[in-house]
Amino acid sequence: MKPYQERYIENLKLVMSLSDFSADTPGDIPLFIEERKRKNGQIRQIIAENTESLRRNLMPLLDNIVSAPEDEIRELEDFASHLMQGARQLDLVLNYMIRSALVSYARMHEQRDMLIRQLYHTGMALFYMQQIIRLADRNDYNWRMSMMFGEAAAFIKKYDEIELPETRGYIHRSMANLVLAYNWSDPWEAGQKTRAIRRSFQVLTDPVYHEKTPSLPWDVFIYKSHQERTTAMILLRRGNADPEIVREVMQSAEFIWKKQMKDSQERGVRPSARWILEYDIALYHCGIHTLPQLLQRMEEVYLDQDDSDFSESGMWGNVLLPAFYSEYMHFDPPMIRNKKTFMLHMYRRMVEYVRRVPNGRLNSLLVSNLLDGFNTFIEYPDGISARDFLINLVICRDPDIYVYLQLTADTSQMIMQAALEQIPEQLVGVLSCSDIAEIQSRRREILQFTYECGLLHDIGLFLFGSLVTMAARSRFEEEQKMYHYHVNAGKQILSRCQSTRVYVPAALGHHRYYNEKGGYPEEYRRADDPNVQVTDIVAIASCMIGLTNAKFNQNRLDLPFSDALQSILDRAGTRFSPVFTALLPGLRPQLDAYMETAAIRAYEKAFELLQG
Repeated sequence: MKPYQERYIENLKLVMSLSDFSADTPGDIPLFIEERKRKNGQIRQIIAENTESLRRNLMPLLDNIVSAPEDEIRELEDFASHLMQGARQLDLVLNYMIRSALVSYARMHEQRDMLIRQLYHTGMALFYMQQIIRLADRNDYNWRMSMMFGEAAAFIKKYDEIELPETRGYIHRSMANLVLAYNWSDPWEAGQKTRAIRRSFQVLTDPVYHEKTPSLPWDVFIYKSHQERTTAMILLRRGNADPEIVREVMQSAEFIWKKQMKDSQERGVRPSARWILEYDIALYHCGIHTLPQLLQRMEEVYLDQDDSDFSESGMWGNVLLPAFYSEYMHFDPPMIRNKKTFMLHMYRRMVEYVRRVPNGRLNSLLVSNLLDGFNTFIEYPDGISARDFLINLVICRDPDIYVYLQLTADTSQMIMQAALEQIPEQLVGVLSCSDIAEIQSRRREILQFTYECGLLHDIGLFLFGSLVTMAARSRFEEEQKMYHYHVNAGKQILSRCQSTRVYVPAALGHHRYYNEKGGYPEEYRRADDPNVQVTDIVAIASCMIGLTNAKFNQNRLDLPFSDALQSILDRAGTRFSPVFTALLPGLRPQLDAYMETAAIRAYEKAFELLQG
């Protein structure tokens, strides 16, 4: 690598270290906050340095990639490899930009081996980008992914002309990974995915290819393809009884089960709960197990889980397994009532497990698992509510974002309090209140609702942590577009349970302009928001806290409160509601006093929740 590239990698790792919350709970919160400010100052300096370095050194090279000398191309490829260190993605989007440029270079210079290799790596970068936005119900990168993997896989037709075993390996990997570009949820894509899996298996199990390239890890390729084929279980859960698909899923589940049991005996390790259960689930869908037998088997596997195992496998067993259990209970609704005791036991134990998970490197994985598991969350009257689940188990996992949400919630409540006292007539319609008298009689309820909207309005941010708190340079346009999807993710998350659906409009609409001529997403319509006044208030509070507390956006300094207030007032009637912004000058003494200690109290609450 070139010196500037080595320096960039060092800076990325330093930002990750400075952003880390893996240390024990601080004893002195004010000192901790000052230390966070100092670290954020360092991060801002790194961002400025990295941004300028890329502007001066890298971007001109990418703009003229086809005329770059070969030694620079080799260094650039090495640089891209260092940006993606396995699951540790130091700079995913920059890696994607470099890989895309290298594809252009290889294509222009007719370097076939390089082209196949770069098509594969570009496809993988797109896959990880798609993983970030998947819970926002977006599939922006799937078609590009299919183009990259598909083009690389097509070189199977020229297999004998290719001499390097490594390049042949990339062809097989691309053929197998083409299935990642399709979703089971769409009937057409499900058909494409099924055909891609079958074609990949046909090649991977063909002894001719094994003989041609014996050095490739064929067993690994085949095992991973079996794992991917078991994802077709989604179709079986949705009632697809295609005999061929059932047979293939059963075959793959049994293959993995046998491999797991063999490895367990030979190496003296516990088999993976996930893949053992996949076999039992397949037996159910094949009609061999009944639903009660499957649920009993899930209970046995769950009770056998080590609740001190915080590895990826441990998290699956302790956090995601309850989600699968609740999903299959929905196959027979009376089971939801009959299995209530065990389901509540699972939730209580999961809460205890999450409380003990270390704050460090597995934080993003934990949050992702929690939100994935939230898909099938069951709200029992005497159990944990979905709202409390999100507040007490998810948003506290990143203390910086938690503080931002807590301050937004408090500020929203202060603005609503002023509105109730000064302009109650503007609140008619909130929580279906028909007149001022009802507004006044339900003041406490309205204030609490406003507070909770502020606390949950940016729940989608937790899926975009690498774009929010780990950035080591200014955002690219691609990342800004991805970041905008956090409101869609918030909508998807909050829509899943009865107790959280009421917060969806605030999550979806807080970045949309009051005059609906700017902001995002365009799908938010004020006329469709039953509590539009609360969304307006949360939008104001969220912006004010974001401007005055930039801990989660290290690209800039905190603004003085007076400057933040003026910025909001200047945009009254366009970006913000003029009715509620007019309340802010009168609230300034109260807000000034609140801000003096608000961050300290919010950090104390965050660490209190982390400790349970």
